[in-house]
Amino acid sequence: MRHQAILATALLALPVAAHAQFTRAGPPADIVAMPGQPDVSPNMSNDRRDIRRSIREGRRSGDISRAEARSFRRDDAAIGSLADRFSSDGLSLSEQAELQSRTEALRGLVNARRVRGGKP
Repeated sequence: MRHQAILATALLALPVAAHAQFTRAGPPADIVAMPGQPDVSPNMSNDRRDIRRSIREGRRSGDISRAEARSFRRDDAAIGSLADRFSSDGLSLSEQAELQSRTEALRGLVNARRVRGGKP
């Protein structure tokens, strides 16, 4: 009897794992790409094209220095590579917002530099 009680206690002391502990957690719902969404919005491509044109015009007019133009082009390329990476599996709403905010920030920097002209 004593032997059975020790055996029963030992079996009850073994850890029992719940199945829920072994499920894989997925990303938050706002990060999951929506099926059927366009890869990159055409407006963003047009916005980036306009920004590149503005950089060229600012460089020609002397409002933007060569180093600033290089920096702006590098930022534009970073936005492009981020867009490519994001769009590989479709864009989520948060990814679209991220790309749009980066594009608008770059546009603001370029326009501010052009308005200020050759002044530092």
